[in-house]
Amino acid sequence: MSSIKDELVQYGRKIYAAHLVVGGGGNISARDDETIWMKPSGFAMDDMGPDDLCGMALDSGRQTEGPHKPTSEVNMHLAIYRVRPDVKVVFHTHSPWLCGVVSAGIDMARKPMFAEVVNDLGRRVTVPYVTPTTQTLADLVAEAASSAETIFMANHGVCALGVNMKQAFYRCLIVEDAAQSLVAAAVVGTPQILTREQEEDLMSQSGPQHRVKMMERP
Repeated sequence: MSSIKDELVQYGRKIYAAHLVVGGGGNISARDDETIWMKPSGFAMDDMGPDDLCGMALDSGRQTEGPHKPTSEVNMHLAIYRVRPDVKVVFHTHSPWLCGVVSAGIDMARKPMFAEVVNDLGRRVTVPYVTPTTQTLADLVAEAASSAETIFMANHGVCALGVNMKQAFYRCLIVEDAAQSLVAAAVVGTPQILTREQEEDLMSQSGPQHRVKMMERP
């Protein structure tokens, strides 16, 4: 049976292969009781092994495991876990289509065009630009995470929360696909955004509820 560390490394490679990050960008983490395992600073997600991961104590924020410094967004990850004890995984990516759209001032949280965005992303919110790696950003994202599972970050990227790695990864994929489709729709015509009533109708169906259960299944 693979460990949380092994699985986190595997999903880092999936994220890199899906072109959701480049170079050493982005950061990922997973909860293991009171330890948060996360990507080390400066490592590409396809160039790290389980022994490279950093173990951080959730309560104190001190590093307890690993030979490398943790990601520079360590405070953001820890802050999310502290306000959301139900969250087991946080994936933060810099996916290019999503970054381009939110950096153009488009509020992706309010622009759903497809059922997947409504069904699979959970609650959605957009936060304004704040200097990366700062405690101010950590506090802002933690406040957003208290009532959302997908957080769009202007001029930065996205934070996808999940009860497992599959759910967080799927959310990263869906937001990138949605951003690309929004751009395509704007190029050839006028994007048709789902209304609040249409969103509510989607979520009342049995299909979306089953999809959520499947994503949350171990």
